[in-house]
Amino acid sequence: MLPSFRLKLQFYGEGRLPVTYREGLQAALYRLLPSPLGERLHDGGLLEGSRPLKLFVFSRLLGLAYVHEEKAFQVAGDVVLYFASALPEVLEGLVQGVWRKGGLTVHGLELELRGLEQVPLPAAQEALEVEALAPITVYRTFEGSTQYYNPWNREFGLLISENLNRKARALGLEEGRVSLRPLRVRPGHKRLERYKGTWVEGWMGRYRLEGPASLLRLGLLTGLGAKNSQGFGFVREVLP
Repeated sequence: MLPSFRLKLQFYGEGRLPVTYREGLQAALYRLLPSPLGERLHDGGLLEGSRPLKLFVFSRLLGLAYVHEEKAFQVAGDVVLYFASALPEVLEGLVQGVWRKGGLTVHGLELELRGLEQVPLPAAQEALEVEALAPITVYRTFEGSTQYYNPWNREFGLLISENLNRKARALGLEEGRVSLRPLRVRPGHKRLERYKGTWVEGWMGRYRLEGPASLLRLGLLTGLGAKNSQGFGFVREVLP
């Protein structure tokens, strides 16, 4: 399987990003992709079906400081971004695009590229401990209303397993049951983030995953839960 990537960026001086910067970050990543790949991915995904899949995910920008009185994030110095995809053309396009442009432009801030590192997938194993680098969001929709679930609710793990199996079917990979157990998760790990006018509930923290190795590794490449291509559900392996 493909690796994920760790992108080292730097902002010279001091700038601000709105709390809704995730929208601008997603747009910046789309702009890295060549045409028409970027347009196809943006408009519906590369794998067809009743619910098209985009199969890429990215983390929050790490290294920002929240300025409460301004309700914004301070950007100064080093910033880190992780991204991953199960689709080679998407991953290759992002890597080549960021090298070509020399960084990212997010809400008008020029983040200069300082390094790009591969993060290899762990050896195939049927148990992983992971840490969320972007909130994991899990929900069902009932007659137009959305019900979000927390990590202690049985539906949280069940829907994560269903989501991974849907991705596996689209890619022709082995299906199976994935179980999830919260390890270092507390109520303070809950996040409410606004995306294009809608509030999205998600959870940070550490979790233990058990299941077929191919599904666990797929979770590292495509994210856990929903809205992965909007920057939710990026996780990385951590040692117990």
